[in-house]
Amino acid sequence: MLPSAPAILKSTSQALSRAARPLLIPRARALGLAAPELVQTDNLPKYNAAKLAGRPFLPGSDTKGFPATLNPIRVDFPAVFHPKAPADADKLPLEEWGAMVREIVDRELSKTGVLLFRGLPIRTREDYARLFDGTGLAPRDYVGHAGRREQLDTNVYSSNDDPLEFTIDIHTELSFMPAPPQKVMFCCLKSPGEHGGGETPVTDMRGVMRDMDPSLVERVRTRQIRYVRNIADKSRSSWNWQSNMHSEDREEVERFLTGKGFSYRWNADDSLSYWFSTDGLSEHPGSGETYWFNQLTEHNGSCFKVHPEFMNETKHISEFPRHTSYGDGEEFSEEDLAHVREVQWKNSYGFHWRQGDVLVMDNFMVGHGRMGCNPGVKERKIIASITKN
Repeated sequence: MLPSAPAILKSTSQALSRAARPLLIPRARALGLAAPELVQTDNLPKYNAAKLAGRPFLPGSDTKGFPATLNPIRVDFPAVFHPKAPADADKLPLEEWGAMVREIVDRELSKTGVLLFRGLPIRTREDYARLFDGTGLAPRDYVGHAGRREQLDTNVYSSNDDPLEFTIDIHTELSFMPAPPQKVMFCCLKSPGEHGGGETPVTDMRGVMRDMDPSLVERVRTRQIRYVRNIADKSRSSWNWQSNMHSEDREEVERFLTGKGFSYRWNADDSLSYWFSTDGLSEHPGSGETYWFNQLTEHNGSCFKVHPEFMNETKHISEFPRHTSYGDGEEFSEEDLAHVREVQWKNSYGFHWRQGDVLVMDNFMVGHGRMGCNPGVKERKIIASITKN
């Protein structure tokens, strides 16, 4: 029997699962600690709202209806948890904290879509990898992604390696792939600070679906979205197909593309172009609710018109590394792109990263992006994992 269990279960704090408790509590007692707990707080962190309208390097920020600033997080979006005894957080193995994170994820994520865990003793990517292993979540790889990122550990990646000043548009992760991740996890190893920018906005996709023009939703539903990739060889760019495909073997890459039903061609400069059409809406695998689920704006070539590395190039919009159109090839109008961006940012919320923060999102219920860092910021280190379940 565990004498403290009834009190734990009755309290407003989050109790450990019955399966994990026999392993965790004896160890806590051996260390002279109370039974470990992660508790929810209603004290929302202070937020210095980031400028949106007119922001440099933010796609669409010059349109008339663009929101002025990023919303501060609201109660339960994300729901915020921290160790009940912060001073003792370092005394428990990270795998055990991971088990507690999983317990809360299983119970709470479907309610709000996004959870923020603060005060965990995470300082390195190895620390985070241990916590992730402790969650028991099934990792998914990033093969076929269309951005810049580096694999840092078995299940750990850099979140994005675009220039720090560039703002990444709102999207749902790998939503163009046949088997997209169900959860996305981010961990902060180096914060830009409260005045440094670099937030990870979290987006209420239920609100996005509610506010989206019904006629545009219907066009996307019936005509799908075409995604086009034009990715350089590694001899020409750090943004290359070898990194995106996690392979330098052309035959292996071709098997991957063929297996997904993608069309492709190898170009004379050894770059790879491929394209495919897929749905822009998706039903949640658990609830069956329909969500706006795509990377229509984030992967549209218009983003590169304000990207610091590409903004002076004169190529056609479809020749940039990524582009989107309707499934039949017709371009999205400037009005449609502006509307989608305005709706997505209107439903987005920000907070300042702290070292050790872990953010867990349901990839269907919640989108995300990245605010550009403010001038003078030299480092922001956020790492990521994606999961099958």
